[in-house]
Amino acid sequence: MPQKRRIAIIVGSRSDLPQCLKGLMYLRELAKAGYIEFVVFHVASIHRNTKRVEEILTNLIGKVDVIGVSAGWANHLSGTCDAYLRNTLEDDKIVVFAGAFQDKANPEHTQAAVMSIKHVPDSQVVFKDYIGEDGFLRMCMGMFEMDPLPKIKLPKARFAMEMTLDRAIEEAEEMVKEKGGEVR
Repeated sequence: MPQKRRIAIIVGSRSDLPQCLKGLMYLRELAKAGYIEFVVFHVASIHRNTKRVEEILTNLIGKVDVIGVSAGWANHLSGTCDAYLRNTLEDDKIVVFAGAFQDKANPEHTQAAVMSIKHVPDSQVVFKDYIGEDGFLRMCMGMFEMDPLPKIKLPKARFAMEMTLDRAIEEAEEMVKEKGGEVR
């Protein structure tokens, strides 16, 4: 059995709570039995509460081993949490598990949430098709059962650039020319 995990959850919207119920009940039982320490549950949208999400992540440093981060539609919350922990806070300890909430009325929203998790460059989130209510439960189980947790690697910084409009056009033209006139 893995060492006692310290777990936190962040979801993007209060309306996501019904899809969390089974997973939260599972975590409550583990906490009661002394297998985990459940630290905190937050509802915070990265789109509407960006600064608050940053504060939450900063406050979780050293207090948790794993964060379950789930949202629906375009789930930018999971990838942003991972990126902020790695690139800004330089944390290589907290593992982010990601879940996608299901929108039964509009499957495109569910698909967008999944794609937003799977296709983030250099993301280290753990996502094993944790989709919808049952996926959230499986994510909670994974946060407890996965042993060992994946090792987190801090990314190498990529430099940011500022250029004039003319310089941007010149660089773009050079790159297009290098690719044989094709725009990727």
